[in-house]
Amino acid sequence: MDDETRVRKKLEHDKKRMFWLLLIFGGRQETKFYHCLTEEGRRRRQRCLPRPALCLPSESPWARLCESGLDQALITAADCDFAAFWKMLALFKPWFDTHTPWVGKQDGANFAKLNPFKRGGGRPRSVDAKSCLGLVLAWCRFRGPEFILQGWFGFVGSHANVWLRFGRRGLIKLLWTDAAAGVRMPAPNKIEELKEATLQRHSLLDDVFCMADGLKLMFEQHADLDEQSMHHNGWTSGHHIANLFCFSVDGQIILATVNAPRSIHDSMLAHWGGLCATLEKVYEETGGKCCVDSAFATLNAECMIKSAQNPTGNEDTVGICCLAQATSLRQAAEWGMRAIQLSFPRLKDKINIKHNGERRVFLHLMPLLCNFGLEHVGLNQIRNTHCLQWSVDAKHFVHR
Repeated sequence: MDDETRVRKKLEHDKKRMFWLLLIFGGRQETKFYHCLTEEGRRRRQRCLPRPALCLPSESPWARLCESGLDQALITAADCDFAAFWKMLALFKPWFDTHTPWVGKQDGANFAKLNPFKRGGGRPRSVDAKSCLGLVLAWCRFRGPEFILQGWFGFVGSHANVWLRFGRRGLIKLLWTDAAAGVRMPAPNKIEELKEATLQRHSLLDDVFCMADGLKLMFEQHADLDEQSMHHNGWTSGHHIANLFCFSVDGQIILATVNAPRSIHDSMLAHWGGLCATLEKVYEETGGKCCVDSAFATLNAECMIKSAQNPTGNEDTVGICCLAQATSLRQAAEWGMRAIQLSFPRLKDKINIKHNGERRVFLHLMPLLCNFGLEHVGLNQIRNTHCLQWSVDAKHFVHR
């Protein structure tokens, strides 16, 4: 053994020894005397819900709720009625039965397709597709610590996190191409129908078929000042994540830009996220326009109509009335933002800065679930106001 190899091995040995010394003497305070505690003392310091403290998944409150058949109960817990839940389950179950999260780090962030020709190889699953799908939907509705969901579904903490990550990624994969849930621009003939629906309530807004607005979400502060400054917004005096959504007149999310630093202005986010380019292309093909607020730069954008509560004084009578109608129509975008936050109370919690991958997955899943609920549940103020003929409850309002 030469001298260089001997020195390198000695350095590696010193690094390992220093690591263990720091772990023992420089870690948390309880680490210093943890080995001196009794078994009962160690057990009381474990923040978890063990399996003996939980009911079986087949006997859980979630299983009882599914057996009840009460739509109002499922809407409260999962934001969808039973008809919509069974349709989503019909999409989710074939994918769930043919894929597994127990690959790689086995944390649910990765999944692989099962080999149908492989025999044996493990115990049968105790979690079915209905429980996994319900876990994902209920997680969006519950705020606070995730151990509350363990009692609802009968999962231990580690398995709950795995199935939650696994289920979210599966839903994105399936709903992204679904005709009802996909975030995509309507067809030209549908845009013409949306224009006519706008004219029924706002006679001066020609060719307007959608409206856009931004949504900010609370975000944790970062220890690094450079990272912190990206998400700090001086106007709101806080740290947030910027999102931009474009709603059609019937309430569907047709464009979305999510998970951006809040230091970016909404108008700049519209350029960077491709919203302006998409709207300009639609305007050239169909003449359709989007209604936005004064935060957007619309000087050279003919595809956008800017609302304003206080006219500048250069408008005539028709121009003032047009601004008033644009302001009234743009209020529907506020309804859409409110609907998103009511459907997903988890958004009101301060987002963990360490969960970058999971934050991105959740924010991409959110508009898909909103569109799916719009088509199959129908509890949407935008559609029930501007396009009542397309609403799920249209017959009730017509015959009333």
